[in-house]
Amino acid sequence: MKGRWIYAAAASLLGNLTSLHHPAIAIIFSLLALFLVKRNILAKKNMIFLLLIYLAFTIRSELAAEYNRTSLTGNESNFEITLSESVKIDGDLLTVHVEMTEKKEKLAVRYKIKSETEQKFLSDYLRVGMTCRVNGTLQTPPTSTNPNSFSYKDFLNHNSIFWILELQQLNLSDCTYHKSRISLPILKMREMGTNHILEHFPEQTAPLSIALVFGNRSFIDEDIIDSYQKIGIIHLLAISGLHVGMLAGMFFLAGVRAGITREKMTSILIMVLPVYAILTGAAPSVLRAVFMMLLVLVAKKLKIPVQLADIISIVFAGYLFISLFVIYNAGFQLSFAVALSLILSAPAILKKFTHPLAALLSVSFICQIAAIPILLWHFYEVSIISIIANLIFVPLYSSIVLPVVLILFIFDLITGERVDFLLYVLEKMIVFLNWIAEMLAAIPNSTLILGRPAPLMLIIYLFLIPVFFAGWERSKNKKAIIKNGVLPILAIVIHYFSNVFTPAGEITFIDVGQGDSIVIKLPYGRGNYLIDAGGALMFQTEDWKMRSDPYETGKDTVVPFLKSKGISKIDKFFLTHGDMDHIGGASAVLKEMKVKSVVFPQGAEFSEAENNLIVQAANSKSEILFTKAGDSWLNGDSVFQVLSPFGGEMGDGVRKNDGSIVLFAKVGGLNWLFTGDLEEQGEGQLIKSYPELKADVLKVGHHGSKTSSTDLFLSRVKPRIGVISAGRNNRYGHPHNVVMSRLNDYNVKVLRTDRQGAITYFFKGDSGTFSVQLP
Repeated sequence: MKGRWIYAAAASLLGNLTSLHHPAIAIIFSLLALFLVKRNILAKKNMIFLLLIYLAFTIRSELAAEYNRTSLTGNESNFEITLSESVKIDGDLLTVHVEMTEKKEKLAVRYKIKSETEQKFLSDYLRVGMTCRVNGTLQTPPTSTNPNSFSYKDFLNHNSIFWILELQQLNLSDCTYHKSRISLPILKMREMGTNHILEHFPEQTAPLSIALVFGNRSFIDEDIIDSYQKIGIIHLLAISGLHVGMLAGMFFLAGVRAGITREKMTSILIMVLPVYAILTGAAPSVLRAVFMMLLVLVAKKLKIPVQLADIISIVFAGYLFISLFVIYNAGFQLSFAVALSLILSAPAILKKFTHPLAALLSVSFICQIAAIPILLWHFYEVSIISIIANLIFVPLYSSIVLPVVLILFIFDLITGERVDFLLYVLEKMIVFLNWIAEMLAAIPNSTLILGRPAPLMLIIYLFLIPVFFAGWERSKNKKAIIKNGVLPILAIVIHYFSNVFTPAGEITFIDVGQGDSIVIKLPYGRGNYLIDAGGALMFQTEDWKMRSDPYETGKDTVVPFLKSKGISKIDKFFLTHGDMDHIGGASAVLKEMKVKSVVFPQGAEFSEAENNLIVQAANSKSEILFTKAGDSWLNGDSVFQVLSPFGGEMGDGVRKNDGSIVLFAKVGGLNWLFTGDLEEQGEGQLIKSYPELKADVLKVGHHGSKTSSTDLFLSRVKPRIGVISAGRNNRYGHPHNVVMSRLNDYNVKVLRTDRQGAITYFFKGDSGTFSVQLP
């Protein structure tokens, strides 16, 4: 199997996917096996070995899925737990993953801190390895309630965690150190090292140093992480093969300089590397790099010739066999995909370049092309300027920032002497690099938003990208390189056209909790309309309670949903009225998306928040429009008409809700009425002005408040389907029982985001179907 272990890795992956996803993947394995035999790539005895690997992983995955379940009922209230990692305290919220001492089941713990004094006390004294007796309630983790959104439940389940433990109280007097697993001393070292850096390193240098030394980037400001992500250099903030290789090299040379033989240093490295993996958090990229180096060192010690392609294939198969569900981890996917692409393609491709800059550019290009399908699946966009950004940042990080951080940390730790001047210089450099990253991230249209690829599109990427690499390796001149370079561009073009110019359209009521946000995506790329963007009321709170990155509806729900659908431009953004549960997420939409026009209700008295949005829209070069009853337009087969507000006709006593923009639309063979927060007075004016108004689908006004959806209104409009956008267990009691009873009396089928998640109507021409996210 020498030089052929990559086929074993493919068999292990296909076996895993056959069990966890679909039995039909067995056909892909059969075709691969037939191809390898027909082309005489593998001998028959090797094919038997490949079949055994495939079956072993299929059976292993079946058993793992069967036994990956909880042993708890959910009614337990008393627990003895051991902290298996350092606690994270963010404002008044403490979170940590723990292990139950008796049942050996893992739990995700949440605790609402009561006071600033308690916050400081827990931060100073609660340490990894402590065993505590606590009381609390078990809750099922929330699943994704919008298409393509992150599922916290799946994330926890893939890590064998099935419950969130909400603590009622956390007393350190109930916590002690007990004998625990062998990795505890290493985890304590990690915690102590992290605290040491926080105490001794400057403000901007400390978070980055913790990420580079211990693999924990939770201390880095979210804005900086967003900037690095947008320009495609987020990998620099994670420990990778470069970090492991550099540290191992420094350690090896230091030992040799100290008089230790190379053979002994090799043996020491083999023992130290697994400890280093645990010390840095055992992230997929770290484990890949560590175990690849371990296999190389062992092979060298035993004088066994190996190929890097075989090494990474063996590590992949071994990693996947031990931790089957890691296949869902984006870091795992990116680490192995990029590393394998470099191992297979870089040697042949780099021979074509003699200039160091050209070689660096080609390596960066290989990495970016290999990562495209994974980035699109998880993040829905790719950076256009990532190659340039990597040319700037990779040399600086690899040759200056990383080695300097490692040397200064070790020097400060061993000698106890402060190196203030060097830390000051490093601080200025990091501040400057962060500033460059933010400037590059702020460049308009610096990312290409394509949305999550459909399964067929994913197959096209996975076929065309390897073909491109193979062609690039064989190309003998620039003309051939350019010709092959068309392939990844072709994949992107196919993805773009299949998403934008599809004959299908959709209308989605996004689950934004207690609020409204509706997306209308018309067929053939004719237009994307957004009605409101959700949001939440912001209350004044004490500084110590403030979260570093609080949940924000627009940034965390609306924008990711739009991007997942491949929407990069909003043609009309309707802000129906000024309540924060409708406009609170609008700022993030204006910041992240290209918005052609922002539409406000005419005649309304604007709040400070609305005025701020007008200024932001103007600065973003968006057209600012004020609409009123009578405005209308056609778009293909679809008709849109504004029915409200009526301006001064309703008098000075009109409530803000009754001044909402009300939009009537004929789309996908149905008549739609989007009512904002319209209440009884506004509904009365509406049916008075439009006595023949009828709608198939009614966006129920004001989240189902008892002051809306009156008998008179429902009897005139005669909706067949009513959609209610409301938050789960909201404080207002929406939708009200009276409204639900009225809707039932008029035979209106009700769909609710608080129970069914996002509600989507998919259509082609004049026919379509409704779909809900939660069954």
